[in-house]
Amino acid sequence: MTTEEIITALERAWNTGDGEAWAANFAEDADFVDVVGRIQRGRATIARESQNIFDTIYRGSTLKIRHVSSRPLGGGIDLVHTATVLTIPAGPLAGEAQAVQTMLVRDGRVAAFHNTIRGDIAAFTGHDADLAARSPQEWDS
Repeated sequence: MTTEEIITALERAWNTGDGEAWAANFAEDADFVDVVGRIQRGRATIARESQNIFDTIYRGSTLKIRHVSSRPLGGGIDLVHTATVLTIPAGPLAGEAQAVQTMLVRDGRVAAFHNTIRGDIAAFTGHDADLAARSPQEWDS
């Protein structure tokens, strides 16, 4: 599959709440780091854990995925960045959440996926204006 086909298939699978269809886009031995930092290894685990959230906290949610960039790394591997908007209709997480993803695509399947929620830098830095104005590389100085 092409990168665009993968993105379309992921979006469709999420919006139908289908964990198996979501995981079908991943290599059998894929690694998936979810938004809370859990490392899920293998397509079967990704399918199971995805179905769990589709049936519970993200029931009825819709996901919009935007392709941000991609570039070849060599050896048939592409580095792909996407941005998402997740709309959750009900429950403790109701509302809208934004995230960015980094994927390694190999042979038409996602070999590695890292999902990072986007947050407000001021809140993250405890409303410290000086710290918020620095680049991440300067945070320890």
